[in-house]
Amino acid sequence: MDQNYQDSSGKRPLILLGVAVIILVALIVVSLKSGLLGSTFRIDKAVVCVELDRNRLPHKVMNTIQYGTRQVCLWFQYSSASEGNHLEVSWYYGKDLVLSEPLKLMTKDGVRAFYLLREEGTPLPVGKYRVTISSPTKRLSELDFEIIRKN
Repeated sequence: MDQNYQDSSGKRPLILLGVAVIILVALIVVSLKSGLLGSTFRIDKAVVCVELDRNRLPHKVMNTIQYGTRQVCLWFQYSSASEGNHLEVSWYYGKDLVLSEPLKLMTKDGVRAFYLLREEGTPLPVGKYRVTISSPTKRLSELDFEIIRKN
């Protein structure tokens, strides 16, 4: 066999390996800059409350609420959001979906609050409720609460 052929064929796998390593490093750098492998979006805290205080912090946090309440608030704190992250806040009464609100996050870290209330201003009905926060690919938070009659 020709000596030059053996020398070049032995270097070919090393060249391919080098190119593969360079491509892999470039993909990792792009992923980290775009946030794909970096920090991931998360809900740090989520609560159901009756109202917010002056500082927009939850007040009267509870999972059992007395009948007569006209509104219930979902308050949540999030972090590591990508610009324009989309969420869906869904309210359920029993197994029935009663309200679903799309949400676009404009900041990386923040606090949001949503209220469930009846249009006519009457008290929310007695029963079991659930509120969920979901991304397009997964459920991020699920909170159950109940409105009861005082005995």
